[in-house]
Amino acid sequence: MISIHKPVQPAMSSKADMPRGAVNDKASLETAIRGNQMVPLWNTGAPIGGKLPRSRCTPSVWSYTDTKTAELVPAREAECRAVLFINPGRAESPYTLDTLLAAHQLILPGEKAICHRHSPFAVRFLIEGEQGYTAISGKKMYMYPGDLIITPVWNWHDHGNEGDKNVIWMDGLNIPLFRSMPIDFTEHYDEEFGRDTQESSPYPDQDAADMKFSWTQMQARLQVETGDYATIEYRLPGTGDSVSATIAANMERIEPGAVSVLRKETTNHIFQVHKGSGTTELVAPNGTRTTLAWGVGDNFCVPSWYEFTNCATDSGETVYLFYFTDKPMQEKLGLWRTA
Repeated sequence: MISIHKPVQPAMSSKADMPRGAVNDKASLETAIRGNQMVPLWNTGAPIGGKLPRSRCTPSVWSYTDTKTAELVPAREAECRAVLFINPGRAESPYTLDTLLAAHQLILPGEKAICHRHSPFAVRFLIEGEQGYTAISGKKMYMYPGDLIITPVWNWHDHGNEGDKNVIWMDGLNIPLFRSMPIDFTEHYDEEFGRDTQESSPYPDQDAADMKFSWTQMQARLQVETGDYATIEYRLPGTGDSVSATIAANMERIEPGAVSVLRKETTNHIFQVHKGSGTTELVAPNGTRTTLAWGVGDNFCVPSWYEFTNCATDSGETVYLFYFTDKPMQEKLGLWRTA
């Protein structure tokens, strides 16, 4: 005898099965699916992917003069005396771009921020001032305009200003990553050890080559490069790797009246103008053209998949642009692409 078994219908939900009798057309099927904390893919209005990257971020410039008034913030809030750059296309913190955040932080003479550590990686590029410092795991490194210091993940660090003038730097972090991947941690030194800061002592530059990159050395490297344009990535000594697994840091030189190479890639770019002035010509993925004008101290950003060139004004001054990107992360994930 041959036994015939009817197939068993799988349950749609462990909480509430869809009543079979109530599902008699496409509309009622979709209603039943949504009522079980699911979504019908055919009715979402868009496929999972797209033909082109579709970031809501837009090319933007932040004027340096607009951020310097942060000195009005009282000393007790010095740790947070920073102005975040929020992309107008997304209009929400902490997005300068989809994966990167930039900010300007001001520390007044004699001030010191509370020691802390966190999961996000950070780059710190000094804009103005002297005798400002970052101390990382007890190693105090003084900064001068154009210097770059990186803060590796989960290292105790604090900042201070031992000079008689304001110190302002640009912070660059990967904080936006933790909005979609909320696995970050932050700790304050006083909560762990009962005092505000970790003891630190001055650390010579030659012994801090894995965390501090001086402007004098980078400028010398750029000047020996031939041509009107050059760009160099900051890399860790010994390994030659990017400064982190998620962020790359770079400096480019553009002679007066010259133009950078044409770029179009999935990488997000945030620029800090160190010297000179100029414009950036952009073409959006949909073909829309935009021009950004910038000068010393300004920040500007270029979202993913915008075609762009940086152009130095014909003013007799060489342009130097510091910038950081998310290229290492994209490469490691197999997502980086260029046109």
